[in-house]
Amino acid sequence: MEQITACVDGPHYSKQVADLSVWAAKRLSVPLTLLHVLDKSSHQAEPELSGNLGVGSREQLLQELVELDEQRAKLAMKHGKALLSELEEDAKAKGLSDVRKLQRHGNLVETLLDIEPQTRVLVLGKSGELHQNDTKAIGSQLESVVRSIKAHTLVANGEFSTPESYLLAFDGSDISEKLVEKALSTPLLAGMTCHLVMVEDSQEKLAAFKRAAERLKTAGVDVVEAQLTGDVHRAILAYQADNQVGMIVMGAYGHSKLRQFFVGSNTTKLLVESTVPMLLIR
Repeated sequence: MEQITACVDGPHYSKQVADLSVWAAKRLSVPLTLLHVLDKSSHQAEPELSGNLGVGSREQLLQELVELDEQRAKLAMKHGKALLSELEEDAKAKGLSDVRKLQRHGNLVETLLDIEPQTRVLVLGKSGELHQNDTKAIGSQLESVVRSIKAHTLVANGEFSTPESYLLAFDGSDISEKLVEKALSTPLLAGMTCHLVMVEDSQEKLAAFKRAAERLKTAGVDVVEAQLTGDVHRAILAYQADNQVGMIVMGAYGHSKLRQFFVGSNTTKLLVESTVPMLLIR
């Protein structure tokens, strides 16, 4: 059965991720799975403290470090279970009945790939617990996750507020025209006002922009057209803020080096600076 998979790992973005996930689960009428991955690779390595010690002292210290590591693992597991239970109760209080909890040990990307066949939409925070105090940072694994997972991805960037509109970033390319098609097909965006935005002034791309707007309107979408100039990500963010648009929709990162050059930089900049959720569409 398809599900919303919500990645929660710490106190900073877990509540926002859960709230965004509940909204998505209700929109799609699918279960919500709250996922907590105990990923040891995401933690800083222990310092080397035994280099100048004698054999007996070194063995004792290493044993103490092993025991300390075990205690930290148990504490992390206990904390994760408590977090999952708290978020489960909150989701059910918001009217979502089918909520599941899943805790795994291992690599986050590998875990998500393992459950990808069941994942309709993946939801995660802009930054993980290692960056929880830095609102201008992207979590160390976010880009890897987005590039690896084929499901649509929702990224929580701040306090959740139910979106009534979305900004669809269009650049006149074949990829962005496919983005319009996919935006029309996902129930996540049904009934919401679409702000179709292009930061481009060439006549060739303007024609593609007009065709995209007409296609959306023909499908019954309430469309607001906006042609912007200037730096791409700054123009988009300024428009979003000025018009109080509730969500930004873009194509996900490309898998090739070439697509990464053209698409990745603007997507990353928007992820860093946006204060509203971003939907990255495959």
